[in-house]
Amino acid sequence: METNIKKPVILVVDDEPDMCEMLSELLSDEGYKLETATNGKDAVKKVLGGSVDIVLLDIMMPGQDGIDTLRQIKDIRPKLPVVMITGFGTLSTARNAMKLGAYDYITKPFNIDCIKEIIKQGLEEQD
Repeated sequence: METNIKKPVILVVDDEPDMCEMLSELLSDEGYKLETATNGKDAVKKVLGGSVDIVLLDIMMPGQDGIDTLRQIKDIRPKLPVVMITGFGTLSTARNAMKLGAYDYITKPFNIDCIKEIIKQGLEEQD
């Protein structure tokens, strides 16, 4: 018997394809549908498409960085949970991201169980 239960869609945005691939593999095993973008402009286009339920967004990307991308995403969908990810985190960057509406902020290297829990909480709060 086939069910029509919608799988939550996670958009992973990182300019490192290996990071997108690793997160996609780990999270698809949890029953999520994954989409990826390697830059901010593509991420914004995917959010405009409307099917994204939560975003994992790298801060340090060439061209349009994660903070600018966060601003644009929040203009389009203010309630969409956006989790900022960075390998170069500072307290000031984290504070800025949270002021702009980021749901949470984690640093690389990260614990995958921590990301899974943040995703679960972000999706539950959206319901």
